[in-house]
Amino acid sequence: MTFTVNDMSCQHCVKRISTAIKALSNVESVDIDLNTKRVEVQGSASVDEIMNAIRSAGYTAEVSR
Repeated sequence: MTFTVNDMSCQHCVKRISTAIKALSNVESVDIDLNTKRVEVQGSASVDEIMNAIRSAGYTAEVSR
């Protein structure tokens, strides 16, 4: 699944988001591209679980299509 996090602006943001998503039990990997503001998540976690993790880290996300 791919998400866009437009309010991600630095490596600190990347680390916070990555840590929050990796804390979910059904996540295999997280790949974040700061330049494109894209977060790619592999695993069986649901969209809602991932969105909530990103929100809990203090950011907003949209599902990318």
